[in-house]
Amino acid sequence: MFNPGDVKLYNFSMVHDGYMRRILEATAILSLTDVVFVAVRILMTGSTRYWFVPANLALAWVSPLLAIWLVGELKNRRWLSWPNLVLTGLWLVFLPNTWYVLTDFIHVYPNGEISQLYDIVLMSLLAFCGFILGFVSLYSLHRQLLRRLDPLRSYWLIQTVILLCSFAIYVGRDLRWNSWDVIANPGGLVLNISDQIADPLGNPRALNVTLLFFVLLSVMYYCIWMVWKPPTPKH
Repeated sequence: MFNPGDVKLYNFSMVHDGYMRRILEATAILSLTDVVFVAVRILMTGSTRYWFVPANLALAWVSPLLAIWLVGELKNRRWLSWPNLVLTGLWLVFLPNTWYVLTDFIHVYPNGEISQLYDIVLMSLLAFCGFILGFVSLYSLHRQLLRRLDPLRSYWLIQTVILLCSFAIYVGRDLRWNSWDVIANPGGLVLNISDQIADPLGNPRALNVTLLFFVLLSVMYYCIWMVWKPPTPKH
């Protein structure tokens, strides 16, 4: 049985940083491959049906890059300093984009332009890249939390982040808001989602999508943490 209180963080920074760098390099290769798939599809069909794929990939990369920036700043400033609070807020705003890409599978259907299997592979690459980037970004901040808080509080903060991201995926897919609207139109965004928050049981679609993604992401992250958590020392 998983007990977050049993998790302890030790000094494996060099090993961790090496793994993270290689994972990001590998994900960059996968991302480039997906862009090539899109370009080939456009050349073969003349259709720009999947024009959004490179844009969504770019958005998915923002959160891990912000995480890298924030981790670097945390070496020099307290987390509660204004620059780091702003970076944390931006990181949280863009993090849902990494997992949102799974919903893009709704665009895959027989269209007569090209093999449907081709489109499934193209979209699978997008989803795979997004999920890797999302979990790498989340894991990086989880480690930083463990340096400052006890394991139990760190764990529940991560679960809160996943819950917020799950709701944000609903807001993006169903209400059609995006990360930039947090800055460009915060008033409209708050007004639009206030009813969903005030009466969650009255909005079954919002509740269903949020819970579905929360369970999916929580279980996947739990499995990743089981494999990749810092080991406990032998006594």
